[in-house]
Amino acid sequence: MRAITPRVPYDPVETVQSYASRLSFFHTGQGSARLLQDCGVSLPGFAAGHPEELTSFATAVGEQIDLLQKGSVRALSSHNTFRGENFSRGVLSSQVRQFCPRCLREDGPPAEWRHRIIWCFLPVPVCLRHHTSLVEVQRGKLSSIHDAVTSAGGLAAADASTCSVGVGRHVSWLHGRLMSLSWSEWLDGQSIEQVLNASEMLGAILVHGHCVRLGQLRRLERNTALERGFGIYEQGTEAVYAALGEIRDAASATAVHAGPLAMYGSLYDWLDRRSQLIDPGPVRDILRNHILNHDAYAPGERLLGKPVTERRLHSVISLSTTLKVNRRRMSRLLQKLGLVPPGATDGETGRLVFPVEEVEQLVRDYETAVPLAHVSDYIGCSHSQALALYRAGILSPLIPADAPGAVRRIIFARRVLDELLERIAELPVLDDTSHEDVLSIAETCQRHGGRTTELTKAVLEGRVEAFRLRGDARLHSVRVSSSSFAAARKPGAQSSVPT
Repeated sequence: MRAITPRVPYDPVETVQSYASRLSFFHTGQGSARLLQDCGVSLPGFAAGHPEELTSFATAVGEQIDLLQKGSVRALSSHNTFRGENFSRGVLSSQVRQFCPRCLREDGPPAEWRHRIIWCFLPVPVCLRHHTSLVEVQRGKLSSIHDAVTSAGGLAAADASTCSVGVGRHVSWLHGRLMSLSWSEWLDGQSIEQVLNASEMLGAILVHGHCVRLGQLRRLERNTALERGFGIYEQGTEAVYAALGEIRDAASATAVHAGPLAMYGSLYDWLDRRSQLIDPGPVRDILRNHILNHDAYAPGERLLGKPVTERRLHSVISLSTTLKVNRRRMSRLLQKLGLVPPGATDGETGRLVFPVEEVEQLVRDYETAVPLAHVSDYIGCSHSQALALYRAGILSPLIPADAPGAVRRIIFARRVLDELLERIAELPVLDDTSHEDVLSIAETCQRHGGRTTELTKAVLEGRVEAFRLRGDARLHSVRVSSSSFAAARKPGAQSSVPT
């Protein structure tokens, strides 16, 4: 088939339907239906972006098919596609829904009017060139820019209905994206709808609150929200995560069982229920991670479409269930450990969460703790020596000295005492117990005027030569080279233990 002449080149900023209209006016003086009929192209199929009709049209007019494909929106039964990306119809329209009258006036006479591709993106009702609002077309499904202008009352009336607006970075980004320009690795790796939707939802909640409904906002209000959200979203994962913290902090929910819908509002509702058709992109995983880092979820529970694989946080309830401890007793225990404020109500306690590994270990430590009165028997020393080791900080109590209940009950985690005994067990075994230079800790302190805490610390740090008796690995079995200890106490002395 021979291409029609003379050839009118395609403008990459316009839709294919706009190009067909310009061609038809040039060759027939009529709308696009006449030209498409002459070319044997189905008008409904062409308007819906069917590949077969688009190929036939490209052949008839002598244009490259890949160039025309970039300006064609394919309308499917449930959504639209454009340049290999999926779009919901509320984001990308294949019809004429908005336009800039000043751009059309610059095009020239009506036969030269171009329906810009960027006008098809409904969340961006702003003209980058003129810094004005786009005119919204509300009557019917219009496929022609000329019909859209007519429905708006003409070009002059349409121009009068516009207003000056600020052009945010989201408008520049969209324009650059359509021109195949790179913005950032973060945004380049996402679809246009993913960026627009995530930015709009973030901005809407930050500007209008948790209960915002996008459909109830005016077009320019949504654009302002999109501009606010894009300023955050374009910075990447960390900025989005920080914004989620701001959203959570602003939530008014105070109930113990307040879920993510109460804490994140419409953003959570969108990602949980209303984004099934079009993949929302990385914002879903960022929110999921934020929730798991702030709320207690058990393995197997579903969150934003995925099962939780591991528990990160415990609540008082989940902790009491896991450790099989009565909830009230668990609450009192956590108060003693300094994790729950004294006098906290059930509601306040119920909203607290704790890192899994830390709190489970802490509770187990408490359940198996050794009181100060029994430490001497456990590690093999006198009561006065155990008290001295505690006061010197060599033995750290489970409950810090300034925590509630610390003075009334000084207790030590059994694993902390076991770690001390393990270090003693690592000392070389002493075979010759008759050596005059090798003495117990108490004898060494008596002979050289040292203190138990000073000598014990030196032994544990390997600064003096020390041994242990065979068959025992407690403190009273430790034997110290008194000459090594005396040498280590001299000013400027180095460790006498070989390294």
